[in-house]
Amino acid sequence: MNIEREAMMKVTRVLHVLAGLGNGGTEAFLMNLYRSIDREKVQFDFLLRDSKNNQYEEEILRMGGRIYLTSDYPRHAVKNFFEVNKFLKEHKEYKIVHVHGNSLMYITPLILAKKHKIASRIMHSHNTMSKQRIYKLFHFFNRHLISRFTTDLFACSEDAGKWMFGNKQFTVVNNGIDVIKFIYSEEKRKKIRKEFSITEKLVVGNIGRFVEQKNHSFLIDIFYEVLKKNEDSVLMLVGSGELEDFLKKKIRKLQIENKVIFTGVRDDIPDLLQAMDIFLFPSLFEGLGIVLIEAQAASLKCITSKNVVPKETNISELIEYVSLNESVKIWADKVLDASTKYNRVEMKDKVENMGFSIEQVSKGIQEFYEKV
Repeated sequence: MNIEREAMMKVTRVLHVLAGLGNGGTEAFLMNLYRSIDREKVQFDFLLRDSKNNQYEEEILRMGGRIYLTSDYPRHAVKNFFEVNKFLKEHKEYKIVHVHGNSLMYITPLILAKKHKIASRIMHSHNTMSKQRIYKLFHFFNRHLISRFTTDLFACSEDAGKWMFGNKQFTVVNNGIDVIKFIYSEEKRKKIRKEFSITEKLVVGNIGRFVEQKNHSFLIDIFYEVLKKNEDSVLMLVGSGELEDFLKKKIRKLQIENKVIFTGVRDDIPDLLQAMDIFLFPSLFEGLGIVLIEAQAASLKCITSKNVVPKETNISELIEYVSLNESVKIWADKVLDASTKYNRVEMKDKVENMGFSIEQVSKGIQEFYEKV
């Protein structure tokens, strides 16, 4: 669809700015939104800083989106500034720039969007902490400036909004999911469990990037305790990341290689959740933890971190919060207690009633974009 035809059809093109399109929660939410939104009225384009991290490229192009690349930030900050400036100067079709971030480290597109008189400039918070000192310094400095360059502030949870924007007014936008895909299916459960030869096993699962934030090392310690009381247990780790080799080395040292499954990055997350018995998610911090919403939608019991995982994840009786200060033994006991026989009751209505259906979320976002 060319620009002239889009103008005649009054298609609103939104430029989403983020690091890359990998297997994180932000990317999952954006793609859910893109699939659900009326693409005859609103189209998404993506301005990325990581050319190696783009697992959705084919799907985006197929749906009519465009992908543009700029240099890495902060390593090539000056080059990135001039590239973004040139891009916005040449692409006059954008009235909306929607920037997604885990901190306020990178606000270059918002500064330049204001310079080029782009009507709607959105900063969207997807996290509640930054571990790197330099990121923290830039974050708290830019927090005082952000209102000068934005028209709207969004966050995936109250905690994420307060951390990124302080006492400034922001709007919580739920990370919606395609609820239908996650409805529990015994058939899908049997299929996946057969694929991994875990038919009669207690399956403890986790989905997430192998990075410090997700606390996989502690998760493995918990599972090691679980094994002491239930030898017929396996740990299913879904994802990839910089700590993968470290985690595999730790597992070898514990001599439990035959009890841990690394699936890699998968595109059948709803089916994998059906195969699990317990979802274990001891993150150090989370903007929301969309996968906890997905796990509950799949009628799966969840054990997660108390006080650091936002309260918005508490959408059902299937979730339990445990302090990270508690011992691995207590965490393991919680896993074993939760794993006792329970019925996987359909959660569709509950998820929708809590406002996490992507149809509900996309309708509200589309109306916001179209007003611009």
